Amino acid sequence: MPRRLRDPLTHPKSRLEIGPGGMMFFVVTGLILAVAIYSQANLLFWAFGLMIGSLLVSAMMSWQMLSGVSVQRMLPSHGVANEMTVLRYTLVNRKRWLPAFGVVVSESWGRGANGWRKAGPVVEKPRRLKGRPHGWVLHLGPNQRVQAEAPCWPVRRGQLRFEKIVVSTSFPFGIVRRVLMFEQPGQLLVYPHLYRLNRRVLFKLSEADPHGRKRLERAGGHEEFFGLREYRPGDSLKTIDWKRSAKTSKLISREMTQPSPPKIMLALDLSQVDEPVVIKPRGGLFKSAKAKNKTGDDTDLAVERAIRLAASVVCDAYFHGYQIGVVVLGVPCTPFPVHHSLPHRTRILDALSQLDVQYRMKDSAPMPGLPSVVIRPGSSGGVSVRPTTMVLSAADMDQYVSEFEDGTESALTRRVAPTSRRDEMLERQPVRPA
Repeated sequence: MPRRLRDPLTHPKSRLEIGPGGMMFFVVTGLILAVAIYSQANLLFWAFGLMIGSLLVSAMMSWQMLSGVSVQRMLPSHGVANEMTVLRYTLVNRKRWLPAFGVVVSESWGRGANGWRKAGPVVEKPRRLKGRPHGWVLHLGPNQRVQAEAPCWPVRRGQLRFEKIVVSTSFPFGIVRRVLMFEQPGQLLVYPHLYRLNRRVLFKLSEADPHGRKRLERAGGHEEFFGLREYRPGDSLKTIDWKRSAKTSKLISREMTQPSPPKIMLALDLSQVDEPVVIKPRGGLFKSAKAKNKTGDDTDLAVERAIRLAASVVCDAYFHGYQIGVVVLGVPCTPFPVHHSLPHRTRILDALSQLDVQYRMKDSAPMPGLPSVVIRPGSSGGVSVRPTTMVLSAADMDQYVSEFEDGTESALTRRVAPTSRRDEMLERQPVRPA
């Protein structure tokens, strides 16, 4: 007979573990046994037997509670770097009579019980997660389906992979813990960290475009007067110009203009990523004047900042109703035409999240005819642009961003407490010597 395949969703790997509380329990039990043998006190022997019974009850209860329990991971559509993403798990208890208490759900990678400490996004350099996602369910009744949530904190853009789901419980005494390990691979796309941009930056970007904030005079709208034309079947009676129709003995309709939203064409210039970059941190002071090597931390951080700045501009442009297009120079990426829609913004963020700077293009894509803005990792170098094009440098992030990853505001947008005229006079008044 052919051998049945084991379903990892309903037949996971199972084992019993002894945690720190269990180790302390065994130490105390051994001390009680040693003292009982030495003193031959019946009360101590009874205490030793009670502790052995507690150990057996804990092992049996924890083993039976997770029997028939299955879990399914539900990943969100995307995540954002340095922001909390919620992972949801559906726990199902197929037993008819025994509930489960104190169920803990977490993620694991690699082999063994502590495989996540040697492999996975938690220990990668640079790491992708701040820590293991953990969820908790207080009670899972018989034939019941419960949803658990676990906070997840990604710190890097790109694909975040998942391998295993660990379900465990140490109820009732916390001595022995049963662990179920479900093999469920999955991937979550993490977007770059989105900064809060300064209000003036987006307005200047729209002014850099020849179209800018102007309204294109096209027929077919309902805004302003565009011109007159002959009446067509289907036109509304409200659009008929009765005075002009009486003079010409023909029905004449008024035609209105159709507004066009502002347009922004963004070019992310990564053609010079191999050159060392000096980053200008907060406070207006540069780091050491000595440039690092090609794989230095400053260069990598500048490239990541440029990608984050481009993603932030895309999100702010969509939020304010701008039409935006994106082209990446120096790195393989599909160009996106100027458009405004939620799927269009999602496709751009997906492409920016999966940019791999290691794969370089020998021949860079041609620069768009009229780019509104060019974003570069450094302050100079790269593809030449027109004088009307606005150039943003990731090294000067303090000039464009109003809030950083840690929530602190930049110096340009930080509000200063107003000082009254009286306080100002008191500060300027000289101190008399005693």
